[in-house]
Amino acid sequence: MMNIKKSLRIGLLKCDSFVPDIKNKFGDIDTQFKNLLNSNTKSMDIDLSVFEVANDQFPSKEECLDRQKFQGFIISGSKSSVNDDKDWIKKLKEYIRFFSENNVKTIGVCFGHQAIATALGGKVSLNPKGWTVSDYRIDYINDSNFDKENPLVFNDIVKQQQKQQQQSSSSSSHLNIICINKEIVTDIPKDFKIFAKNERSDNQAMYFKNQFYSFQGHPEYTPELIKATILSRRGIIPDDVIEDGVNRANNSNIDKSTFANGMIDFFVEK
Repeated sequence: MMNIKKSLRIGLLKCDSFVPDIKNKFGDIDTQFKNLLNSNTKSMDIDLSVFEVANDQFPSKEECLDRQKFQGFIISGSKSSVNDDKDWIKKLKEYIRFFSENNVKTIGVCFGHQAIATALGGKVSLNPKGWTVSDYRIDYINDSNFDKENPLVFNDIVKQQQKQQQQSSSSSSHLNIICINKEIVTDIPKDFKIFAKNERSDNQAMYFKNQFYSFQGHPEYTPELIKATILSRRGIIPDDVIEDGVNRANNSNIDKSTFANGMIDFFVEK
């Protein structure tokens, strides 16, 4: 029987661009998200429309509410801080509040994760542990009430590990994700749930009903991309952190298709 592909239309609110050397080698931020989403194993075609919001290029609010045009939005990472006093960041947060009021599905990644938090009443601060870069494990927080709502990334992992957990004392389901950040969400918006943490931060991922879903890390990054990125930031990121990050990237254990599948589940489930 022929496998007929379905289509998903997503808007990417692109909050930055890579420096020319990185862009020339790997493509820009939108290329990373296209590659990530196209790694899905759900026979889903992805139509990704890119909006350069850092250049004040936003979709119209009418477009945002048209479910035939967009099934949801992704907010990308950025070298900017969500606490910066920039007009486009203020406008982005206003859009996030508009999304909240109108039940527009939204995924946030790194800066996007933090923008969602601050737009909706949370707080972002410097991480006292300093920079977090490259491949890190994140652990699923087991919450039986949340589990009933969660259609996301960890579902397959939880199912795969249930048998192992029944036979061992371990109750941790986990994934690896690539990170590059020195700020973290320290207070979450009302009624949000944190569903992943690690040694670097108690909030590595958060979720609100079936509307907001966000990661502190970068599921779209590859090990080679993060190596090139951190090496380009010598003088900004400490040398010992860069060295550790390169080592982590060389031994990376990320599974992009699992993240892609979870993101697609989020957008398609009612």
